[in-house]
Amino acid sequence: MMVVSVVLPARAGGFPAGRPVVLNPDEGLGYVNSILWSKAYDLVVDGNTAYCAFLNGLVILDLAGGRSPVLVSQLYLGGGFDIEKNGPLVYIAAGKAGLKIVDVSDPRSPRLKGEAITGGAAKAVAFAGRHALIADGPAGLRIFDVGEPRSPKLVATLDTPGEAEGIILAGTTAFVADGDGGLQVIDVRDPARPRKIGSCDTKGTARQTALSGKYAFIANGAAGLAVIDVGDPAAPKQVASLTTSSYANSVAVAEGLACVGTLFDGGLQILDVRDPAAPVSLAIRKYTMYNEAWGVAISGKTAYVVDYFAGIHVVDIANPASPAVRGLYQTPSSIVAAAVRGKSLFAIGELSGLQVFDISDPAAPAHVGASPISRGIQALDLQGPYAYVTERRVLRIFDVSTLPVVKAVVSFPLPGVPRAVVVRDRYAYLTSDHYGFLIVDIGDPKAPRIAGSLEMPGFAYGLALDGPRAYVCSSDTGFHALDISDPARPSLLGSFRTGGEPRSVALKGNMAFIADGPEGLVVLDVSNPLKIKAVGSAPFDGFANGIAVRGDVAYVSDETFGVRKFDVARPSSPKPAGGFKTPGEPYGVRIEGDLVIVPDSFSLFILK
Repeated sequence: MMVVSVVLPARAGGFPAGRPVVLNPDEGLGYVNSILWSKAYDLVVDGNTAYCAFLNGLVILDLAGGRSPVLVSQLYLGGGFDIEKNGPLVYIAAGKAGLKIVDVSDPRSPRLKGEAITGGAAKAVAFAGRHALIADGPAGLRIFDVGEPRSPKLVATLDTPGEAEGIILAGTTAFVADGDGGLQVIDVRDPARPRKIGSCDTKGTARQTALSGKYAFIANGAAGLAVIDVGDPAAPKQVASLTTSSYANSVAVAEGLACVGTLFDGGLQILDVRDPAAPVSLAIRKYTMYNEAWGVAISGKTAYVVDYFAGIHVVDIANPASPAVRGLYQTPSSIVAAAVRGKSLFAIGELSGLQVFDISDPAAPAHVGASPISRGIQALDLQGPYAYVTERRVLRIFDVSTLPVVKAVVSFPLPGVPRAVVVRDRYAYLTSDHYGFLIVDIGDPKAPRIAGSLEMPGFAYGLALDGPRAYVCSSDTGFHALDISDPARPSLLGSFRTGGEPRSVALKGNMAFIADGPEGLVVLDVSNPLKIKAVGSAPFDGFANGIAVRGDVAYVSDETFGVRKFDVARPSSPKPAGGFKTPGEPYGVRIEGDLVIVPDSFSLFILK
């Protein structure tokens, strides 16, 4: 079985064959479902309901309990960075996926009403009358007529000096947080002819804006919080600044309090801004191991903190000097690997641990069970009643024979950092960074032992088995064929230097299909492991980190795109056959029956 592995940043390389592949997205693979969503960006609260923008799309939560929010529904949109609500519709800035308009009149069954490509990277949205204003990243301001939600129409554009990151409206004046361009003030009285009327250099990176009275409060990146007097929109003046606990990314203001969401372990910072010219820090609240507060909203005496990795935190700010976390909508931090046994889908992630779903109906996966695992998870394989998970310097074995109960059996220490695991009969075969190749005897799952090993320099990643041979991918030293006929004495048979960084391998007959990092797909002939030969390649702009082959089709995970599909009926000339663009960064790809499973770092995709 092919096992996916964690990905490191690309490094330059080359393989002397073929031309870069141009792939038309979303052809050849269909969306079935996605689960285990994380990477939350923003939310808006309306009564007892929170409407949240996640990287994958819209998540609707019930807040009625006053403690931990409860999932009502979710709708995949291909992106989600900022959200605004107007009546029964929500407007979502979805990055390169553009503007999405969703009917939420029935929160249990949200429906996509309309959409439009913005031309840039939609970061934020504000709504005025029949117009949606989009902070479109490097493309500046975009204004759409959404009077007919099914067919939004672009009516105006306005370039800004920086990158438009956030936007808020006061009457007919738009205030744009413009990154290095500071605060830009734009008159939108005539939406078809917006015009810049003022600006203020915030001497930071303006990420988001909140308004209170005649003041604009700017989450100003590494420069903290900036307070701008916009009483005269044509001549905005900075009246105060305050250093925050870390990188200020978001801000909300209500009743003399400012809640600033900060990144890089900064958490939530609460300020007294009753005197905007002299803000005073009241408290800093950290709540997880990450503390990446991407967004924040205030409703009454409650702040809702959108954590990039950990979910939605409900924080009581009745006593702002001593904020208290009252509830949490927990999300996994990342999903790194998955496998299927029968109708059960197993997935592993940083904060989620081992999760099990029933996919009898792949379009409606049902959660079955879970087991916590600490950080450092890398790979997963299944055999019989057991699940095998690599975790930092440990192989963990779980008994999954009596679902929904998942029982931890043993944690077995390993040399190096294990990257991949393939289980066959009584042995688990592993690759391990800075150590090489390991064979662990699991004949007694409660008492595993190392049966054999082969030291190999560098970073060992992907692994595949074929009879008495193992094939190992090393990003540093290339592709290697090993003799494993004697588990106590694995030996090197042959090697091949590709032009990239081999990360994963899938086998078909005498052919090895390699995900070769910056060089895309590479095909090798391994019929003679002593003399491995190059057969063909399909380079593309991206970084190939995982591969799976079924019949004459190869699926390659590309961390910059999603999943690329290739026709490999002729291994010497793989041909692009479509793909599916995912919003995150895939860690790999796996084929199970007619399903294509993709751990997309911030969710798990089921494609077909």
